[in-house]
Amino acid sequence: MGLFQMIPENFFSILASKNKETYLDGLFVLRRAYKQEMIITKEQAAAMLISELEDKIMEMELEDEEMMPERNLSALAHFLIRKYNQTGWIDVEYAADSFEEQITLYDYSIKILNTLYELIDTTPREYNSYVYSTYSLLKTANEEKDKYTYDALMQAYKNTNLLTDELKSLLNNIRRYHQALLEQSDVRGILKEHFDSFKELIEDKIYHPLKTLDSVPRFKTPIIDILKGWLEDQEMINIIVDSAQRRKQNKDNEELIDEIIIMMEEIIGTYEQLDILLKEIDRKKAIYTRTSIEKMEYLLNTDRSIKGKLVEILKSAGIKEKNSEKLLQVMQESLNLFPQSFLDEFSLYVRKQTTAREPGEPLKMSQKLDSSSLEKELEDIVERVKNSYTTRRIMNFMEQQFASRQVIETGDIQINGDEDFIMLILATLKHDEKAAFYQIEFLPGYLLLNGYRLPLMRLSRKEHSHSHVV
Repeated sequence: MGLFQMIPENFFSILASKNKETYLDGLFVLRRAYKQEMIITKEQAAAMLISELEDKIMEMELEDEEMMPERNLSALAHFLIRKYNQTGWIDVEYAADSFEEQITLYDYSIKILNTLYELIDTTPREYNSYVYSTYSLLKTANEEKDKYTYDALMQAYKNTNLLTDELKSLLNNIRRYHQALLEQSDVRGILKEHFDSFKELIEDKIYHPLKTLDSVPRFKTPIIDILKGWLEDQEMINIIVDSAQRRKQNKDNEELIDEIIIMMEEIIGTYEQLDILLKEIDRKKAIYTRTSIEKMEYLLNTDRSIKGKLVEILKSAGIKEKNSEKLLQVMQESLNLFPQSFLDEFSLYVRKQTTAREPGEPLKMSQKLDSSSLEKELEDIVERVKNSYTTRRIMNFMEQQFASRQVIETGDIQINGDEDFIMLILATLKHDEKAAFYQIEFLPGYLLLNGYRLPLMRLSRKEHSHSHVV
């Protein structure tokens, strides 16, 4: 059956109109009411739309205003309900024992609304529950060997697919942040993107729990062992087949056996290959962090002041291209430059008497550099630029902060100027890398330290770490 044999042809028309934002927000209001209430009356739905979307409803640009005798909140809310009904998102029916109108949402409407809501929902996904749930289901089924064994296997199979989908989504999200980073043009934007977005939504709530709770390495082997034991146990296969038959499966035993074996083999294969996906997530995360640091270094070493921008404009104006004359004309018309001066107590002075300069002896030309010396000078310059904020220098800075201590907090850190502040930022970005001998736990709140606003942190040496000071 085709999609538009299940849903009306004009179903998506409201999401392509100029009022699409208001229509979608209204649908999300009805979705929430559907989840919270057993029965939704038409008047309740209109009241909820007015309560949550008052401003947006009043700003709607309607082409069907002739259908409303007056433009007010109640009329506009009922207009939305009619629009949803006409396009097939909802149905309006009378209650069984009265003439009160009730709203119902079709099954396909709920599925599509759930998908749309998940696209904009920033709530972090819980990966570890899938792994533990799979382990718990299989462990219980292995011990009980009852009529629910097939249900446990099916749910474990579903959880495994959900885990894979969520991890792939996490991998793609890191790439999205990487692309957003390339569009940033100032250090403040990079720091905001990293600390307020990537670190808060991805690293702290998803990546860090995924690495520290250790659910995949912990439960991976028991899951594989249980399923491999089932594959070699004909009695267990028969128990699962009998459990599936109780579900009134319209399949013979041979078909069920093939289906059961395929599910078990796919779960085993997924967990055996899961390390590859986790390593790719690690790699992408490291690339993102490194790119953030490199772009900050570039921007910090580039003249982004007004003077630098004026220099670039004047350089462009001096290039002999077809647009240069137009640029000069715009500059002449837009910039009215004139000198300004004033008198104060320092303005009076005695003009210095000038004397005619006598011609002096010409300076001797310095010895001509050979090509090898010139190349060496260029290499030294490049090396100095590359080593401006090296990993070794950052680790040395952190060793000085730790001194001989194992644990320090934000209040223990010494910040004596912008250079130290930049080094601390780079050290924070590098704390997950192998070269870092320390780990960081971020605490709620901030501390003003020597004029710099720093997040509250607890920094501790990793186990078996060694001094990096050279």
